[in-house]
Amino acid sequence: MIQYDSFLMSENFKLAYERLKTASRNLYKSIYYEDLRIFGLYLDENIETVITNIRQGIYQPEKCHKIFIPKKDNLVRPLSMLTFIDLLVYQAIVNIIADTAYDTISPYYGKVIFGNVINKSTAKGVNQKFFFKSWKRKWKRFNEISKEYFVNGYIYLSEFDIASFFDTIDHNILCELLKSNYNIEDELLELLSKCLETWTADSNHKTFKSKHGIPQGPISSPFLADLYLFYIDSEIKRTTKKLEYKYLRYVDDIRILTKDYLTSQKLIAALDLISRDIGLIPQGSKILIKKVEDIDTELKIQNSKFSDIIKEYKEETKGKVSKRLKSKTHKQLKKRFLNCFNENSTERFLDKTVIGFSLYKLNADEQIKILLLEKYNLILTHFEGVLFYLKSHFSTDIAVKQFVKNILSDENILFSHIVALCFKYFPEFPFDEKIYQFYTFEKHRHWLVNYYMVGWLFANEKKELLLTDNSTENYFIQRELNNYKYAISTDKSYRKIFASRLLESSNSMLSLQGLNLLFSNSLNLFNFKITKEQNQFIKYIFIKQPIDIIVHTLKNEWKIETPETFFNRNIWHDDAEYEELRMSFLLFIKSVINDPSKSLLNLNTFNNLVFDKICNRLNIIKVATDYGVNLNANLIDNQLPLCNKHWIEINEKRNQKTEAHPYDKFGNIRIRITKSEFQELFKKQQLTLDELCNYRSL
Repeated sequence: MIQYDSFLMSENFKLAYERLKTASRNLYKSIYYEDLRIFGLYLDENIETVITNIRQGIYQPEKCHKIFIPKKDNLVRPLSMLTFIDLLVYQAIVNIIADTAYDTISPYYGKVIFGNVINKSTAKGVNQKFFFKSWKRKWKRFNEISKEYFVNGYIYLSEFDIASFFDTIDHNILCELLKSNYNIEDELLELLSKCLETWTADSNHKTFKSKHGIPQGPISSPFLADLYLFYIDSEIKRTTKKLEYKYLRYVDDIRILTKDYLTSQKLIAALDLISRDIGLIPQGSKILIKKVEDIDTELKIQNSKFSDIIKEYKEETKGKVSKRLKSKTHKQLKKRFLNCFNENSTERFLDKTVIGFSLYKLNADEQIKILLLEKYNLILTHFEGVLFYLKSHFSTDIAVKQFVKNILSDENILFSHIVALCFKYFPEFPFDEKIYQFYTFEKHRHWLVNYYMVGWLFANEKKELLLTDNSTENYFIQRELNNYKYAISTDKSYRKIFASRLLESSNSMLSLQGLNLLFSNSLNLFNFKITKEQNQFIKYIFIKQPIDIIVHTLKNEWKIETPETFFNRNIWHDDAEYEELRMSFLLFIKSVINDPSKSLLNLNTFNNLVFDKICNRLNIIKVATDYGVNLNANLIDNQLPLCNKHWIEINEKRNQKTEAHPYDKFGNIRIRITKSEFQELFKKQQLTLDELCNYRSL
């Protein structure tokens, strides 16, 4: 388990954390800013708790919260907001996969593969903390080499497109490819598969778990997708050796250049079959073969001078403030921007690169404002950029205010995502009770609206509404509400009590938020005490006592209030003995559903160890060396009658209905215990441990 051990090293998780911090800034990352900060305050301790939970079998991935970004043709692109701990674990897993796969895939960088080029964890200097190398140079090289091939006679261009690529990646095929092509260990793949399946479901809406799809948004996913597509890269080379062509790929943008039309057809047909081998479906409407006359026009290679514009935009010189273009530059960029909306212009119609760039760089301009207000629905994928421009330059403009009002008041709005962004960029929009009632805090899949509504309520000083909006189970909304509830109170006692209660949250990130709020006032450090109700992350920060699978299960799942009375290291001071106890309990829990016979064997081992410890603590002299004989002697019946009774039954079932013996007590071939039979024993076991943990004489 070399890879799995490397995965569980604190250095790997610290690198994962740094890579999340250095990921490109966008809407997705902005929602995690708070998590990065509160988790990072006690980074070492929090990472150790996460690692311990994984080792102990406590860690379980959670359903994600999905965001739906508008696309063309009334469709959406889903982003999956993982919990921060899940996001960290995901990156830590993929760090190891990336390092292991690097030697196989890196020779193709800059030759066949131009997107999602990674840095190894051993990269020198600051490169190490960036998961991907800069995409700009790779995209430029992607086009440059395409142009070189065209000049050398490869004049037929084909672009192969896959429909809903991220959503159609098959988990089983992905893991099979990772194992066979990159030698990724089973233990790591088992955890990855469990995570991916969990993350296909949406916490805010009734959806089903699936074995298809990887989450869009995390920086880990594009690399896994790249390894998935590398199968296509390899197979097309292997199966079409006799054909003359050039094959390039930037992320999922596959580009083929040939010298004749027939060769292009053969390659498209081959790619179709290869992609279907791994469960991908080509998007026929976007797959074309073109004879190219002007390669610059075809590849949209333009003398954009974007880097020069960015430099000018940022610089501050005499007569020019930063974040403003010179008049001449503004006019040139404006012309290109406006031409994107003209189907007959030389500029490519609705060019997403030019539009996306311009919205964040253009100066205030009345003509652009009017265009955006009238035609925003043509560029919904850039709606955040539209609002950024309007907010930056026309935040008090009457027409812009009316524009925002129209969107927030439209009960038939097609995309709730644009409503959420209006709340984000215009939180000062006057409070409207009708709007509030329509988007009130309820469990629905468009949770991002409520997330940004919190800031809107705060800006409008709606203290009472903030204090009463508690019905949501969405972590991100809860986190925002907590921040604002704490901020609006001037009562020191309320603040301390509020933050202290968060420490007891079962949600680890909310408990860490509570710690951050509590210690924002240094006076709260005095008389601070650790209690048994507080979250395991909080306890580990202050007393370095990691929770284990036994205590975690008994307290959080079986609702036994004080499992620590018996399952603690003062009683179980022998490390080897306690490790055997912990492992038998873990195997018992993990195999309850899939293998009741194996689960029963481990449960009986667990009970045997517990029984021996009880006898030792109570100075009870055993009548034999055999566990079953001692149980039947009723040695603990006076002190723990339920334990005595049910453990006898469990031990008998272990002897008769598991692979421990080939025969039952009547000499017949044993029949293994069924799931329903074992469920009855499972309930009785819970009763025995409840009795044991509430017994105070041990």
